[in-house]
Amino acid sequence: MAKDDTRRLSELTVADARRILVYGVAVVLAVGLFALLVGKVLVALLLGVVAGVYLLPVQEWLEQHLRARAGSALVTMALIVVPLCVLVGYAWHELSGYSNYVNKQQPEMIEQISRAVEQYVPVSRQGLRTGLQTAFREALTRSATAVQEFRARAPLLLASTAIFFFTVFYVLTQRQRIAAYIKMRVPGEYLPLYDKLSENVGGALSGALQAVFIDQTLKALLVLVLNVVFGVPLAVVLAITTFLVGFFPLLGEWAVYIPVSIYLLAFRHDPTAATVYLVAGVLMTLGSSLLLRPRLAARGAGRFNFYWMLVALVAGVYTFGIPGIVLGPAILGFIKAVFDTLLGNVKYETSLLKSEREQQTDPDVPRLRSARGGGD
Repeated sequence: MAKDDTRRLSELTVADARRILVYGVAVVLAVGLFALLVGKVLVALLLGVVAGVYLLPVQEWLEQHLRARAGSALVTMALIVVPLCVLVGYAWHELSGYSNYVNKQQPEMIEQISRAVEQYVPVSRQGLRTGLQTAFREALTRSATAVQEFRARAPLLLASTAIFFFTVFYVLTQRQRIAAYIKMRVPGEYLPLYDKLSENVGGALSGALQAVFIDQTLKALLVLVLNVVFGVPLAVVLAITTFLVGFFPLLGEWAVYIPVSIYLLAFRHDPTAATVYLVAGVLMTLGSSLLLRPRLAARGAGRFNFYWMLVALVAGVYTFGIPGIVLGPAILGFIKAVFDTLLGNVKYETSLLKSEREQQTDPDVPRLRSARGGGD
């Protein structure tokens, strides 16, 4: 086989060229069919792989104590899924009841908001009331549209959810077989690329996930403290909502702190509390998305600086939505692994940096430059 690998292109026969063409078409066809098969659930599959790898330490610890790999994998998944379902269910129940109350008290709320705003802004109450009524109707229309879109996408969501959880379970229970399968079929000459991919992609994903969860927890705690200090109803529910919707950089938390600020201004008649809550929310969003989260991710990854993690997180979410929190750093790690593999063997003795420094320190270089300048 090594002898065949050293053959020149000019030594290939017609049969060799035909074989290369057939296999090339077959590979392209296989990749295309696979993309067609899993294209709509590809993000769920990738997230399942990442979540499975991230949960491996917990599953391995449980497996040592339970002596059952499948059982420990199910317990590991339950430790994440059950609390999340409880939190989402509780928040959904409380918000549903509150939304029904808002719909019933809509005229009174519009009147209260109009009266409060009129005290601070010189506008007509009738015009403001009309604008608020339009805003409420628009919100109801968008809510109905969102419900219809959710129903239309329900089959895709169910399929993606199933793929995600089964992928997590498969990674947790078949990790050794998966690793052996990959290593068996990757030629040894690609070992540097394999190592770089493991280091960079794994490091980027680990840092990003740690940063996101730490960042979201801190924001939820801050909102909870503000709610308790200012006596805002549904304090715990709003904190949970902040944790869930705040995954969007530059977006998300505004759905919590803007309505609460309006509530404090219109119904509590406390402009100071409303201003403090609004300013704290804006600073929280900007500081989290543009400073805290990338810095935590860079520190957790250990292979990327603040700037590149900022690009990966913000651009990833903008391009892929919530999955971009994972896909953005993964793509960044992949690119870095490829470049490190291709350019990693460059040494200082053969680099452009050495040549440039030699030119700067060479005493003949200034004389040559001055001679050229004088000739011009």
